[in-house]
Order: sequence, then structure tokens, then C-alpha cells
Amino acid sequence: MSMPPDVFTLPFLKTLPLFSDLTEQEMDLLQKKSRCRTYEDGSIIFTQGDPITSLYVLCQGTVQVFRDTQTGNEVTTDILIAGDLLGADEMINAVKTHTSSAKAIDKTVVIDIPAPWVRDNFKSFDTLGEHLLGYVSKRLHQAQTEREQRITMTAPQLIACYLHRLCFLYGFDPKNFDLPYKKTLIASRLGMALETFSRSLEKLSDHGITLSGNRVSIHDFEKSTKFVCSECSISDVCENHPDDK
Repeated sequence: MSMPPDVFTLPFLKTLPLFSDLTEQEMDLLQKKSRCRTYEDGSIIFTQGDPITSLYVLCQGTVQVFRDTQTGNEVTTDILIAGDLLGADEMINAVKTHTSSAKAIDKTVVIDIPAPWVRDNFKSFDTLGEHLLGYVSKRLHQAQTEREQRITMTAPQLIACYLHRLCFLYGFDPKNFDLPYKKTLIASRLGMALETFSRSLEKLSDHGITLSGNRVSIHDFEKSTKFVCSECSISDVCENHPDDK
């Protein structure tokens, strides 16, 4: 698999949270033990039940993490972007097989670090272990918050909250941006039927948000924030709303 020549370099690796504090000696060893891989849109990275062979660090692109139901439907449990880790929770929990499947939803570049090497060096690389634990802890907190939100918030509020989060994650201008994923994927990520998702989109115009095709405009950020945060327990510390908004 080919990949851009400037990705697996020391300056770039230092921009990734997992590697930001590694010494040059540690980074050199990591580079020798790791591989870079490129996955095209739709390519499966691993399937639920496959043996765990690697920890994946996303350098570029987007990955859908999902499970299949008995009726053959995909249930999206997460959407990962550059800087995220794939398989970190399984690595920490020391399970032997993947509990979900992972698929690239656009051209995706990852650093593939062999699982045995990660386990052998987890303690000797102090910052590596610290960053892995911190990442997994953050994702667990996010998952707990989302479970609470699905109980306390309406479908339109959940969608509006997710649109706010996209602006934070990608640095989008809230007043004018395109959805980075298909609506079917976003609906699955939010645990909604597509019909519910579509009906809820129509209700957002009353709360400062309009959609035309895949184009989103949060033209009244204050109004939409009030709508989103009224039933959220973490609104006072939410990273989606920095002070300058």
C-alpha cells in the first residue's frame, strides 16, 4: 500500500497526541517497528472477531467503527478522524479479538504498530502508556455523556449538538460548512433511524440551523447553543463551545 512520503516523519509524528512527548530515541525505535498503511474508501481495516494484531494511529482520513446486527444492519459506534487511535481500548483491556469492525470511509492513512510491541513497551515508554490511558479515559467519558444525552435530549437536539461538535473537530466556520460524512452514517452514529433523522433536520430551522443538501449553516449560534445545551449536564465544561464562540 502506498502513502504520502511526508507522513511518516518525525515532525509529523510529533503532531499526533500519542507521540508528542516521545524522545528522538523512542521515536526512532517506534518508526523501525511500525508500518504505514493506506486504505481506500470502503476498505475494511479489520472485522469483528478478527485477532488483534495492531494498534492503529490515524494520520489522515476517517474511519467508521461499527457492529453488525443479526438482521445485517450496521450500528455505528464511533467515527474516528486524524489523531484518533483505533483499537486502543481493546489493547488496554487485553482482549484477543476485535469487538467491532472498522472501515475507511474516505482515503485513510494509518500507522500500524504491532500489538506485541505495544504491550512489551507499555511500561518502559512512560508517556506512551500515559497517553494511551488518557485517550481511552476520554473516549469512555464521551461515551457516558452520549448515553446520558440520548436519554435527556430530543432527536433534533442530538443532531444540533453533533453539528456543533463537527465545527469543533474540523475547525469549520459554523455559518457555512459541508457535512463531512453521509447523512446515513451520521444517523447511525447518533443511534437514529434515517427517517427520524430526516424529520428532525426539518425542525432545526426554528433553532438557528438550516441545511440545504449537505450544506449546513448555524446562522444563529447563540440560539442553537441554548437549544442544544438546555438538557445537557456538561454544557458548562463542553469543549464544543470555547469562550470565543
